[in-house]
Amino acid sequence: LPGFSFTRNDAGYARNETDVGRDLYAAIVQFFMLFPELKSNDFYVSGESYAGKYVPALTYTIHKKNPTAELKINLKGMAIGDGLCDPVTMTDYGDFLYNIGLIDEINLQYFKQQSELAISLINKQQWHKAFESITPQDMGYWPKFINKPAVRKSIHVGNLTFNDGSVVENYLEEDVMKSVKPWIEELLDNYKVLIYNGQLDVIIAYTLTENFLNSLNWKYAAQYQQSPRYIWQVDHQVAGYVREVPGFVQVMIRNAGHMVPYDQPKWAFDMISRFTAEKSFPTQ
Repeated sequence: LPGFSFTRNDAGYARNETDVGRDLYAAIVQFFMLFPELKSNDFYVSGESYAGKYVPALTYTIHKKNPTAELKINLKGMAIGDGLCDPVTMTDYGDFLYNIGLIDEINLQYFKQQSELAISLINKQQWHKAFESITPQDMGYWPKFINKPAVRKSIHVGNLTFNDGSVVENYLEEDVMKSVKPWIEELLDNYKVLIYNGQLDVIIAYTLTENFLNSLNWKYAAQYQQSPRYIWQVDHQVAGYVREVPGFVQVMIRNAGHMVPYDQPKWAFDMISRFTAEKSFPTQ
């Protein structure tokens, strides 16, 4: 559980996405050993923000393990929300922030310079220095929520001490500016994928995700780049905008920031439900 996982020595901490995939896969296998009646259910991996790496890491590990695994997971696809997947194509914040009025032209030039610096450091594999060019966002409301007595009781954490993840972050610091792009490309060729962004997210902006998606090399890449974007409605309200090609859906959710389910829970539920049920989006 987020904030209540623990390990008794350094070997228990993941240092890269291969480690992440290995550890999450072990957890999923143990889950199905405990609840074998659920094995035949469709299985989707979903997450947001830095899970733009965790989700592909687990999905890719299942993809590779399944053919020879004794316990096969009924993997159908993955969903990534406002996710950091490929820093090289997702560092140019300047134009987005300028166009929504959060920075002026002087700041725009600074952001452009920082983006170029980050990419240069990534290309040189200077991961720590590249990491220093970004500032992780603290979601301050999470510790307050997760530590409420009723919440702690409902998730069965007993007397475990909540931790803020800073130690985990330190072990993964070199991983932050690395890419999982090749894994995502292979997964797009084999499974259903949903990638969505909040319209107002300034942490992983929609435009950065769009830049990343346009850089992908997969079987429907050319078709995706030519695909029209449609208005998506929920109960006669404009919830956002959708682009679809076989096996892939991209969604932008209106009036939502980095935490889409928190900002627009009704629309987020409609989106994920349609994706997993393979239902089309109401569009016009």
